[in-house]
Amino acid sequence: MKLTLQVDGALHPVTLTEEGLTIGRGDQATLRIQANAVSRVHARIFLKDGKPWVMDMKSLNGTSLNGKTLSESMPLHLGDKVLLGEAMVMWVPEGGVPAPESGLNMDLAPKAVASRISLEDRAFDASGSILVPHASLEAMLARASGQHPAGEAVTLFQRLASMAGTLLRAAGLAELLESVMGLVTAQIPCQRGFILLVDPAGELVPELVWEEQPGLHTNPISRTIARTAMDNRVAILTTDARMDPRFSAGESIKIHGITSALCAPLIVEEKAFGVIYLETSLNKGGFKREDEHLLSAMANFAAVGIQREREAKFRQRLERYHSPQVVDQILKSSQSKEAPALQAQRCQISVLFADISGFTRMSEGMEPLVLAGILNRTFEAMTDQIFSRGGTLDKYIGDAIMAFFGAPNPDPDHARHAIDAAIAMQDALDTLNALRPEGYPELRMRIGINSGEAFAGDIGCEKRMDYTVMGSAVNLASRLESSVARPGQIVVGPSTAELVGQEHLRQLGAFSLKGIEQEVRPFEVIWDHDAPTAVHEPK
Repeated sequence: MKLTLQVDGALHPVTLTEEGLTIGRGDQATLRIQANAVSRVHARIFLKDGKPWVMDMKSLNGTSLNGKTLSESMPLHLGDKVLLGEAMVMWVPEGGVPAPESGLNMDLAPKAVASRISLEDRAFDASGSILVPHASLEAMLARASGQHPAGEAVTLFQRLASMAGTLLRAAGLAELLESVMGLVTAQIPCQRGFILLVDPAGELVPELVWEEQPGLHTNPISRTIARTAMDNRVAILTTDARMDPRFSAGESIKIHGITSALCAPLIVEEKAFGVIYLETSLNKGGFKREDEHLLSAMANFAAVGIQREREAKFRQRLERYHSPQVVDQILKSSQSKEAPALQAQRCQISVLFADISGFTRMSEGMEPLVLAGILNRTFEAMTDQIFSRGGTLDKYIGDAIMAFFGAPNPDPDHARHAIDAAIAMQDALDTLNALRPEGYPELRMRIGINSGEAFAGDIGCEKRMDYTVMGSAVNLASRLESSVARPGQIVVGPSTAELVGQEHLRQLGAFSLKGIEQEVRPFEVIWDHDAPTAVHEPK
């Protein structure tokens, strides 16, 4: 049976069988929806007795049919609305036009363009125009309800509810910014629109530019207006910027004819991190107080969505390196867009290198899948020991692991935690060897640790950044692992021994190591294989 499904606003002609098709966020779904509220395989549509039916696939946020939550499979009729979390699916007539979602016809709103617009400073005077202090969304809506007829207030609530649903479905920051600007420009007529966010240096940067007629206006926008709105947490409405004494020095306003500007701050928990900025001319009617109320309320919703996406992206980056407890700790202390904790800094750390001895030779006759399985099983166990002691995973290097302790969060006991992690890693490897399947090789590991000052921060390019450490302390740790430690042994540098004391350490002879100017007298760690090592709990 052939039918057309409108999935989250897009049309999908499908041939339906008794096996049916699945809809969800994951790769295994037949029709994919990039929305956070949709499960990997959320719902299934299939033929039963020659007619379409729909069923929920034990999704997290549930599936409803025409507003009724599905507890069992139900027949699907032309025009029925199936809600997957917050994503809409409809059976529409063949060749039908997608209905606008949430009452907003997004197809009517021109798309954002990739052009970059510069910002310019303009004279400022506190008088002139309309400045409205930022208020909570509830107060904003209450004021709107009181100032407008009941029908208009209901419409405002409906618009905001529609916006909330659309933003929940956005997959990633770029799509969310596009959705915000599309919703704003569909409701507030303007010539240009901008979303500006604060960068790590504290500067406002246009992250998204929308133009009614792309390329028609290339003049800079006012940094003064944007910065005033954000710093003072006020919405600014200039009914005629040419007559506004604050912008008397802005000759570009007169030249280019941008006579009305509307700007609202993006605020979450009393912290402003950007603005939504609109411009138009008087021959387009200018902006009205109603537009200011609507933009301020929409900016509140947009701010929450943008902050959520930024934190989700940042959390994903952190989870590559840190335990969940450390991730939570970093996020609590983060105040800027990219989190200062990952900016370049000098710090005192202990670096750990661990390498599986003879693995390259051992793996020559192995099947690739068997080899990958052994490495994955080993790395998972080793990484757990690093994370549980507050360590940071730098990278996997073939069959080796690089980690460090003391960054991005300072740790006065970084040397002890590094040694505890190394002991726990050796013990965990012994356990894996004892439980290994028949035919699997016995693994042994060399570990080198060194402490000292290092440079820690994001290193790379715009397309790929990694949080890593560099310096002579790092180089010595690598040399201790590769040139001194034997299989099953943990070797630490003199600075690490000085920090933890020489109890349970045995000094080795002098070594001349490649790339290290002076001879080094490292120490071997002696430990009780039956005694558990301490676990570091971040405070």
